[in-house]
Amino acid sequence: MELNNAIITGGSCYHQKFFTNKNNKYANFFNTRIYVPELKNWDLNRFDYVVIASRVNADFLLESTFLFQDYLANGGNLVIFGEMSKPYIQGIRWREYPTNFWWWVFEGSDLPLYAQDPNHPLFQKISPEDAKWHYHGVFYPPEGSENILVNELGESIIYKDNVSFAGSLYVTSLDPDFHFGFGFMPKTEFFFDQFMQWIHEDIVQSKNKG
Repeated sequence: MELNNAIITGGSCYHQKFFTNKNNKYANFFNTRIYVPELKNWDLNRFDYVVIASRVNADFLLESTFLFQDYLANGGNLVIFGEMSKPYIQGIRWREYPTNFWWWVFEGSDLPLYAQDPNHPLFQKISPEDAKWHYHGVFYPPEGSENILVNELGESIIYKDNVSFAGSLYVTSLDPDFHFGFGFMPKTEFFFDQFMQWIHEDIVQSKNKG
């Protein structure tokens, strides 16, 4: 099943190069690109899912909180990458952490990330190892959500909230699109591909059930 999708993106170099790197790999991945200063003029309800790119200007996103709430209430699906420095989605709880960029340079070191449920469908496509580069903070999902990838304290790195709205929120503090756009951290490309494939399949499955 084809889905009509969109990405909310900004004007930074990594936002622009996300679409042009690797011979324009993702140039046509999204049906529509929404430039974040123009977001408040859009009707998101036409899309099956909408992605918010990493490190988009949070002030513009705050201006459009009502759009997101309306979209989710109407059954829309929102995918959020990266940190949430300002709470532009009602109910999302975020905690920022200092980022450990260089854990991997020490022999035998690890970034402790774990599958909350190893049988979750996402882990048919990736392993926790595929999500290990770094993260900028954690989320605290509402009760009843799918807590998918966690740190050593059980705090969420990836979760799906399908209890707070008619639609679903797919939330991760990981930023694969940023790294693909900047052209470093090669494993983020595989993660992005598999993560988005899981989201597509999950939404199609929900539509078929409905």
